[in-house]
Amino acid sequence: MVATNAVREQSVGPGLGGAVADDAAARDGRWDDLYWGPGDPDFGTTTPPRFTFADPHEAGLFHADDEHVSIHNRGAGPAAALIFFVDGRVELRRLGPGEMIILPDEDSFTYVQAPRRADGRPMVYGGVWVQQGKARPVTIPIPTEREFLAQRYLTPWSTDWVGGLAGCRLRDPAEDRISYQYRSGGTTFTVRNAGDSWVAVVHRAGTEYSVVECGPRERVDFPVSPHSAQSDVFSVVGQRQTGSPGRGPYVSASGTVHPGWAGRPGAATAYGSVVVMLGSLVYSALPKRNLYVAFSDRRRGCSRVHR
Repeated sequence: MVATNAVREQSVGPGLGGAVADDAAARDGRWDDLYWGPGDPDFGTTTPPRFTFADPHEAGLFHADDEHVSIHNRGAGPAAALIFFVDGRVELRRLGPGEMIILPDEDSFTYVQAPRRADGRPMVYGGVWVQQGKARPVTIPIPTEREFLAQRYLTPWSTDWVGGLAGCRLRDPAEDRISYQYRSGGTTFTVRNAGDSWVAVVHRAGTEYSVVECGPRERVDFPVSPHSAQSDVFSVVGQRQTGSPGRGPYVSASGTVHPGWAGRPGAATAYGSVVVMLGSLVYSALPKRNLYVAFSDRRRGCSRVHR
């Protein structure tokens, strides 16, 4: 994983039965009645509550593990992370649509939850175990970033990547307000998303690929060398359409918790590609944004690249 410059245009783990809660934390108003946590009558009891489970892929949740372990929400609904530390502390962190949280480097186990069901049962998507600052395998995992990207978009790691964008359903970049910026001889290539949906950019430099998401009203900057005879190909892909649902974790008749599985990916969509070589534009299937407006924009932010 490598961080890239992107700008928002507008701005050891306990069991499912819980753990001893920090009384002060439970009283300070941070806990949300929507989620299972300290202060609830079904938390920290000898008999755990009747959990139900949901599909993290469908909810758009994933975890990334590079400099720090983080949890991301690309779905349309809210979630929350309940973090158990080995010293007994417990934290609840909310995770709204489009948001991410960075988990502490301390050893911990985090349950990612949806709001409680109407009958009051806690709903769990899965867990993230952090040990010595790195994510470790768990029984009911939250997808990795690469798994999430391959399921939501067409990426070089998707099972249907064979042939690249050849079989994609093409979308209109002008209608969805997707554009790019590049000045001849420049050292930065920019993709802008002025629309309302998440997209991803697949960057191929020689034989190396990287993938970065670009959220609504964000731009993503890529460094390019104006002297390189190696072509840089930037392909903008949209979210997949339809597909079959997966299954979240489930409890068998014996009471054992089993991991779920992702659904079948839907039809891949794409907006087109731009090719840059030797500091010049070789090919473009995307509209170009006015460079004067683009280079006067000084707003700053952050995003992520997956290699």
